[in-house]
Amino acid sequence: MTSRKQRPSGGTARSGGLHSVRGFASAAILVVAGVSVGWLSFQAAMVRTLPATAPAILRFAPGYPDAVLARTATMLVAQRGILDAPTLDAVRRAAAAAPLDARAYLILGHQQLLDRMPGRAVATLEAGQRLDPRQRLIHLLLLDRYLRTAHYADAAAQFSVLARILSATQPSIATAMAKMTMAPETRAAVRQTLSTDPALERGVLIALARSDTAPAAIFALASPAARADARAPESWGPILVNRLVDRGRYPLARSVWQRVYGLSPVQAAALITNAGFRKASAAPPFDWTLTANGLGAADLRNGSLVVDYYGRDSGDLARQLLVLQPGRYRFTFTVDPGKTDAATKLYWSIACGTAAPGDRNTLMTVPVTPTAKPHRVTAELVVPAGCAAQTLTLRGEAGDFPSPLGVTLRDLDLRPLSGPASKAASETTP
Repeated sequence: MTSRKQRPSGGTARSGGLHSVRGFASAAILVVAGVSVGWLSFQAAMVRTLPATAPAILRFAPGYPDAVLARTATMLVAQRGILDAPTLDAVRRAAAAAPLDARAYLILGHQQLLDRMPGRAVATLEAGQRLDPRQRLIHLLLLDRYLRTAHYADAAAQFSVLARILSATQPSIATAMAKMTMAPETRAAVRQTLSTDPALERGVLIALARSDTAPAAIFALASPAARADARAPESWGPILVNRLVDRGRYPLARSVWQRVYGLSPVQAAALITNAGFRKASAAPPFDWTLTANGLGAADLRNGSLVVDYYGRDSGDLARQLLVLQPGRYRFTFTVDPGKTDAATKLYWSIACGTAAPGDRNTLMTVPVTPTAKPHRVTAELVVPAGCAAQTLTLRGEAGDFPSPLGVTLRDLDLRPLSGPASKAASETTP
């Protein structure tokens, strides 16, 4: 009986020992797994915290996919795309471990381009782009391939995306697209892209306005919305006009200016723009540039030019650029009653060119002197041959002591008396 009772107890001992072994093994597995997970977590944290080329990364996580791809992507740029075989093998292993990381597609797609497998390279790069639409290098590589293979619609789309994600380099993107607009084989694709991206269209038109592109070609490219936007201060219209003025192409600049601001034929024919001092939507340089600063203030009010000149410094209070043909002209204006001081002077002048007052070839100087009653002032001037543009200026000259001057001017008029300008005027008179 005793021996029968001892067998079960012996079996129980063996079973308990077996359970102990299994428990120890499970605990060991859990410890190993915990250590592995902890190590992976440590590697991941280290990779996120330190640069991919940091010594700690190279020592403790050299094969971690994120570290491999980050390090190789940096090398791709630094080494101009030349990678050795071990590095590429490491990238392939990282790509298998991290199939959703677009950097692997970038690196391998670029290598396929070097290996002269453009079809596979484009497919690889496009797959990477789908994973990460903001991967800039992929966009640039695809753009290059699309341009080289005449896929201009795809290239234009890449330009559009790059302009949005590379805001700091958008002018260069716009400049490249501007060049594409001039080529017959790319013009249609670019116009289609620009029609869906007003901001990029403005950038492209600004790039064209700064270039040597003919104004007619720029207007032909611009959409109706872009033509309406042209008159905005920071848009392409003022840039184009100023470029033509800076290059001395004054008649063409004035014609473009009239088109940008939508002047009527009657307004366009006037020798002085807005001589009646009415509120208008046009802008410099062929309309008034008015001062409002420490020098004084010139405002358009009720068909008059109201001037408050503080008399502390000398300078221009109102100015506009004229394009007069050679000949004799009569200049007239009305001065309303006001107060003046002999120490402070105000006068109208017309001079050749657009240079500073001291460097201009002055054609006319007329003092503006307020009196007790309104009075009309008349002067004549001669525009010589070779004077392609003129500057009309209302200027204040300070005396020895600051002395303010207020005056209201109206009914400004300039008309030809002889020469080509007079003949042109008579031909347009009904």
